Amino acid sequence: MSAPPAIRTLIVEDDPRIAALHTRWLHDAGGFEVLGFAETVRIARSMVATLRPALLLLDVQLPDGRGLDFLRELRVAGARVDAILVTAANDSASVQDALIHGAADYLVKPVTPGRFGVALGRARERAAVWAQPEVRQGDLDALLSTPASAASGLDADTLQRVRAALRGGPPRTAADLGTALGLSRVTAWRYLEHLVEVGEAAVETDVGTVGRPAKRYRRS
Repeated sequence: MSAPPAIRTLIVEDDPRIAALHTRWLHDAGGFEVLGFAETVRIARSMVATLRPALLLLDVQLPDGRGLDFLRELRVAGARVDAILVTAANDSASVQDALIHGAADYLVKPVTPGRFGVALGRARERAAVWAQPEVRQGDLDALLSTPASAASGLDADTLQRVRAALRGGPPRTAADLGTALGLSRVTAWRYLEHLVEVGEAAVETDVGTVGRPAKRYRRS
């Protein structure tokens, strides 16, 4: 299976050090093409029109305006671009505005690499859904955070990591996936079985293995 195309990403951030850090994290994560960074709303507006990014890493407070106003402007214009807010603004009004205008995630500075990685995983999931001609209920549940995971006692961020690990790769056992994600085999198995239950994953039995047949999981 071929890898999905890289997600074209524009960083809208007026601090060059933060922009450079986020660029490095994006490169390290893989699957993202950094188109550059814009220090102002004016520059961002021009770059979005020219480069057509699929994802913005967007600060709220910029020298010539608010990133949230720019996101609202894009939505009014019908632009189908995802946005992850990365900002020091943690007031409830800013968070609400971001969610109302369809932000994929909202990160409050200083951001840890782990939390940044979770946000990128969500962006990948959304990009995969947008690439489909039709959307399955399981994909909608994941995007809309339907609380099936909470009812099952599962951590939402860990569930997102398991989803991302299955996407686009070969079928994997719970032990293999647990090792890759730093989880125990039993913990990885619980999350994988949940994804099977809600229709987001399928399981097959490898009867060719020595000893107990191995279960291998893949995205359905």
